[in-house]
Amino acid sequence: MPLNMPRFDAVRQPQRRSWADVPADILGIVVGRLPCVEDRARLRSVCSAWRAAARRHRAPPPPLPLLVHSNFAFSSFSPDGAMTGTRRIPVPKEVAAPDVRCVGSFEGWLAGVRPNEGRYFGDGKCFLMNAFSRDVVHLPPPSASSHFVDAYTRSLPIISGSGVVECTISAAQYVMSFCKVILSASPDSGSKCVAAAISVHRNGAKLALWRPGMTSWCVCLGGCISKFSDITFFQGKLYMLSKLTTNLYAFELTDDDCGLMVSRVERCVAQLPEVKGSYGLRWNLVEWHGKLLLVARYLGGREGWHNICKVAVYVVDLSTKPFRFTEINNLDGDCIFISPCSAKSFHAWEYDCVQGEVIYFIDGYLYPAKNGPPFDKFMYNLRDGTLSSFATDIAESNFRAPDGKLMSPTWLFPSE
Repeated sequence: MPLNMPRFDAVRQPQRRSWADVPADILGIVVGRLPCVEDRARLRSVCSAWRAAARRHRAPPPPLPLLVHSNFAFSSFSPDGAMTGTRRIPVPKEVAAPDVRCVGSFEGWLAGVRPNEGRYFGDGKCFLMNAFSRDVVHLPPPSASSHFVDAYTRSLPIISGSGVVECTISAAQYVMSFCKVILSASPDSGSKCVAAAISVHRNGAKLALWRPGMTSWCVCLGGCISKFSDITFFQGKLYMLSKLTTNLYAFELTDDDCGLMVSRVERCVAQLPEVKGSYGLRWNLVEWHGKLLLVARYLGGREGWHNICKVAVYVVDLSTKPFRFTEINNLDGDCIFISPCSAKSFHAWEYDCVQGEVIYFIDGYLYPAKNGPPFDKFMYNLRDGTLSSFATDIAESNFRAPDGKLMSPTWLFPSE
């Protein structure tokens, strides 16, 4: 045996290294390649070293959205456009109940309500919950009555239109059941956060407004509210779209001694292009790159996405009277997610694996077919103008309460 030849039993064995020793810069690259919030959570849960490395690295793009059902179960949107199986978001004990339901979202926050006992008594509780930290912000009960002497009412004529809007703080004996809640900003921002809720109860619609510090909702009634199709905050105003016409109603909000109050309501006429062969429209308002978009579906037969004549995306020019619509055929690589309780654009171009220029619809109808699905789930590709099915694996039971009542889902967009 050569003198310099090591003994067989003296050869050093490969050194075993801990997973915690993976370099932080490599972990940062991995986090940036994970588009799903669940996968990022799994990576952070491996060990404290991985969790610290993920936080120190340059902030990755926002994760893909989650579809939250009314019972706080959720499905994850995958890079290939499919939806994962449902799992439940833990709800803190202080607001948990078998009949609690989700009615809106903003970034990582969810809006929830709990009905009163009895069909006609509206909602008894309303709250905001951070889906990740479990922080809870309690909002005034939607259907609590106050002493009439405490009420403060303002009647506002509709500018450039007909009728009035009656707004009351500490309203007496108003019963509300919220179907959609939107926020102007995160509850973490304090007074910048305004909640706007639409109540539909026994065929009557109301608009309710709240700001932190208020102990009662500002409840608004009027003909324009009873015919609402969608609402959104944009450039400091609340816009409401009529479901019968393309009239937008702009609500200006102000603070006074009694709380948040509407100071002006203006009817803004809009002239939407017609499509031959269509008999009706469905639309949503979406903010995109500082612009207000109207996403329209022209219906050509019975309701259902197979009978849509055209899907069009318009930029709304608020500087003209009447408003002018300019149709666009691309979203600069972005995509849009629409559901009955939310609508938002998403920077799909930040991920190589996610398809841009697509609108994903979870589209509901006030009166679904007796034996048909409660919601149409489809996607529209702006590049080639095609429609196709989407989220076919989600069971229809996820869209109904235990008593069979139709419940609307919402898209949730985590910030990290």
